[in-house]
Amino acid sequence: MKKINGKKKLLFHCFIVSLFLVLVYSRFVGLDWGLPYPMHPDERNMANAIQQLQCQIPIRQLADCFNPHFFAYGQFPLYLGYFLIWILKGFKNFGSLIISFEEAVMSLRVISAVASIINVFVLVKIIELISNIKDQKSKTNSKFKTFNFTLGFALCALIFTLSPYAIQFAHFGTTESLLMLFYSLIVYFSMRLLEGRTTYEVVWLGFVSGLAVATKISSLIFLTVPIYVFISNIKNQISKIHIKYQKFLTLSFSFALCTLIFAFLFSPHNFINFQDFVSAIRYESDVALGRTLVFYTRQFFNTVPVWFQLTKIFPYALGWPVLILGGLGFLGGLGWKDRKINLLRFAILVYFIPNAFLYAKWNRFMSPAFPLILVLAILIILKIKDQISNLSSKLKVLNFTLGFALCALIFALILPGLAYLSIYQNPDVRFQASEWIYKNIPNNSYILSETANVVDIPISNETMKQLNNYNVISFNFYDLDESPELQLELKEHLEKANYIFIPSRRLFANHPKDKYPLLNDYYEKLFSGKLGYEKVAEFSAGLNDEQAEETWTVFDHPVIRIYKRISNLKSF
Repeated sequence: MKKINGKKKLLFHCFIVSLFLVLVYSRFVGLDWGLPYPMHPDERNMANAIQQLQCQIPIRQLADCFNPHFFAYGQFPLYLGYFLIWILKGFKNFGSLIISFEEAVMSLRVISAVASIINVFVLVKIIELISNIKDQKSKTNSKFKTFNFTLGFALCALIFTLSPYAIQFAHFGTTESLLMLFYSLIVYFSMRLLEGRTTYEVVWLGFVSGLAVATKISSLIFLTVPIYVFISNIKNQISKIHIKYQKFLTLSFSFALCTLIFAFLFSPHNFINFQDFVSAIRYESDVALGRTLVFYTRQFFNTVPVWFQLTKIFPYALGWPVLILGGLGFLGGLGWKDRKINLLRFAILVYFIPNAFLYAKWNRFMSPAFPLILVLAILIILKIKDQISNLSSKLKVLNFTLGFALCALIFALILPGLAYLSIYQNPDVRFQASEWIYKNIPNNSYILSETANVVDIPISNETMKQLNNYNVISFNFYDLDESPELQLELKEHLEKANYIFIPSRRLFANHPKDKYPLLNDYYEKLFSGKLGYEKVAEFSAGLNDEQAEETWTVFDHPVIRIYKRISNLKSF
């Protein structure tokens, strides 16, 4: 690292502090969004599980002590949330805490935000590790010069900070931020293991892998990365066949034992209440594989694996510029000789392939791969920066132009994240819509809405609620095509309704016309005005991302549409 003296050193330190403050701000701004309402169903389930954590002293029944009675996820994030609340409540009543829903949610969101902050530093260390190793191999004509802490750290940290996926998951009290951190750490220690180190890295890998499995059992797939490195190291360093297998078995056994121990310590009820755990995982697996069909997986009907992720998930979670650069790095833009870059590719591929071919293709199923794709994108940027530096030193007249082009590219990388921050800098769109409803829709209005939303609108406002008494029909549109009774009911509601609410895209965007003709006919006529209604209000975050996979928008920034009757029912 180059020495920086005097004013330059002071300016550099100020810049780093500012960058860190931006990172913290991006993760914590609006962290209380949506409260006290349960806007995110997974977050709600985890918060409810934390509220159930009790353990009477002395312990009489081990199976009930801190049993969350919820096994879709492991106990580690639940215990971490409980421990955080216990500390904030003054270390009192451990085992018998009374925890409010808001406290449980905020503890989970703080964990996600802190994990996301730590992950930025881990990802920067991965890039530093790759850059330094490449320079050590060849001090001339290397693809990357030694990682420049001044510019390189700032560039990497800025892009990692302002990434849409990282900002969103930091605001969700779910497991995604933790899992992304653990997978990044596993990749980092696996890269160090490629250098020939063993004991220290294996213990850390076992510890982190155990925490990952204790967070979510599907994280077992993370273990393929260090196992791949064990095999790779043995193949490259040892010639005698019996020593190969002996060392491989020793490393694998040590790693597996550490993983098992830490998985048990931090998620013990997966083992203590094994039948409950298996039953929950069987149900979650059936939903993910499409064996059990539920209304919230209808968006995946007839979707094409891989293409769905490339068009409905990655462009929104990463932004198109990052996806293009990351794809370029994955497909060979960084060469194929560097073992650490190849390990990055393997880590992305080994996680992406099995999850891409599941029936349920939720955004969160891809989350651990997002940071690694971003690393490849930044390595491409660093490569471009080095080439620009070399070219501008020879052709000084191009120095400004090339520098401006690089700055424009970096701005394009962080622009999606800057836009995404606005979601948490402003009131939740459901609060905005509810305020408009109370002010603009007359008392005693008959309103047709949709069922199966985590929170119905208008959201209760005690001041305005005293002045407005709406008759809101939460109608089951999901079974409309199969139920003649619902079809008759809908026609009756349409004859009475003064307003129609569309709380999100969940219904009109998720049902293919050939399978749900009546449902699609209803929305086509509503949108075209043939039902006698016109749109009078629309509330959104202004991001134009409603075509993304559903869960990207419906939890924290759904688009809400309100239609008003302007004439009698024309046809249905």
